[in-house]
Amino acid sequence: MTMVSTQTATPSTQKIGPAIKKPLVIVSVLVILAICGGLIYYFVSNSGSKDWRKNTVKVERGPIDVRIEATGTIKPVNEIKVSPKVTGLIKKLTVKQGDIVKEGQILAEMDKSNLLGAIEASRGSYLMAQDTYEKLQHGNRPQEVAIAELQERRSRDIVRQAVQNTIRLKAMVESATQTSLRDDTLATRQLYLESQGAASDQDRLNAETQAKVTRAQLDAAKRELAGAEAALAQNKAEAAAAHQTLLLSQMGNRQEDISQAKHAVIQAKGNLDSLLSQLDDMIIRAPFAGVITQKYADAGAIVTPTTSAATTSATSSSIVALAGVLEMVAQVAETDIGKIEIGQEVEILSNAYPEHPFHGHVTQIAPEAVVTQNVTTFEVHTTIDDDRKGKLLAGMNVSARFVAGRMNNALLVPTVCIVSRHGKTGVLIPEKDGNPTFKPVKTGPTSGTRTVVMRGLNDGDLVFVGLSKEGLEQQGYGDGGIKQQMGGGRQGGGRHGGGGGTSVPIPRSFGH
Repeated sequence: MTMVSTQTATPSTQKIGPAIKKPLVIVSVLVILAICGGLIYYFVSNSGSKDWRKNTVKVERGPIDVRIEATGTIKPVNEIKVSPKVTGLIKKLTVKQGDIVKEGQILAEMDKSNLLGAIEASRGSYLMAQDTYEKLQHGNRPQEVAIAELQERRSRDIVRQAVQNTIRLKAMVESATQTSLRDDTLATRQLYLESQGAASDQDRLNAETQAKVTRAQLDAAKRELAGAEAALAQNKAEAAAAHQTLLLSQMGNRQEDISQAKHAVIQAKGNLDSLLSQLDDMIIRAPFAGVITQKYADAGAIVTPTTSAATTSATSSSIVALAGVLEMVAQVAETDIGKIEIGQEVEILSNAYPEHPFHGHVTQIAPEAVVTQNVTTFEVHTTIDDDRKGKLLAGMNVSARFVAGRMNNALLVPTVCIVSRHGKTGVLIPEKDGNPTFKPVKTGPTSGTRTVVMRGLNDGDLVFVGLSKEGLEQQGYGDGGIKQQMGGGRQGGGRHGGGGGTSVPIPRSFGH
């Protein structure tokens, strides 16, 4: 009985099992599909309201350096054309274009043969004048003074002898005078006696002859006395001169003569120094450290400073061009010049080295503006403090950023968020449904990637970064349209819409 019942139950069980499992599988698949559909619907329905947030940033407060941007040019502080003072022949040129030279380094040598003879002659004149001055300054030698004393004594002796001779001659004249008077009286008496017959004619003649002889002797004595007196006067004058010579010899030379000799020395020394200076000018030296930027003449060329420098002319006005330390000259707008001060820091950016900013500080602010095409700017000169390798070259165009101050609690947005519409500056902010709308703002200073918002936003507001109206429509954010503030909604959408907002670049990650 048992075996029969077992065999009959097995077939019925096999028929009922598959019938029960098949509905269960179907139900499970339907449940899974329902769950997946719900999840897909949930994510799809919510993606439009959340994806737009990843393209926004919060407006935050923070510190920012206030910078003034301007364009500039690299220029040398000193730039000259080195020339000789006078026309001459270049004997030797020691530098070439591109050489870096130090202050005082020899650049060239001029022919100096014509100066050497003149210098020797001038040196001889100077030495002669110096000897004369020293001679007058030291006075007479003792031997010369002794000679003057001897001459003075001799003159006195001659005067003394002349005085004695004069005295003797005066006595002779006096005696001759008396004798002449006596003989004249005797002759007169003999003449009377002859007339009376008391004397003979011979006696009268003898008396008259004697009177004539004595008168002749008197005249000769007077003439000799006059000559002696004249000689005495001359001897006295010579004695006085000898005495004065002795005094001068004892006193030395006059101060005026010494001064005159000294001035002659100075004049001779000046002439010599002038020639030596011309000789030194034949050595052309660098007036300051720098680099040789141009070469206008070679050895053997004649340089004439009065002519213009030209490579095709027979002569040139310069030998080389020398540029000194480089500086940056920026053109700062009139509205910003009041914020620039001496010593202010500056950042210098060059297209040749975009990843390597240079730094310096303001050294000079031009007192006069430069007007170019109705734009008023001021030249601001700055140093270049950290270009030790000489990367910046004269003539390079650069950008300058002057650090004009610091704002510690400024409202900041990324600079890329700033757009403009119809000449108005603003940002794109999201509405509740994620649609962007243009909001005008007043911006302040910009420093690198951040800009100060002075009015129009609050701390914590969201703004779109790098989005445009076309980009939002293409990605299907919100209803795909831009509000009327953006320039005409759907009707003004695209590039041909009614006054659409200005587009800014869209990141590659937009919407992905």
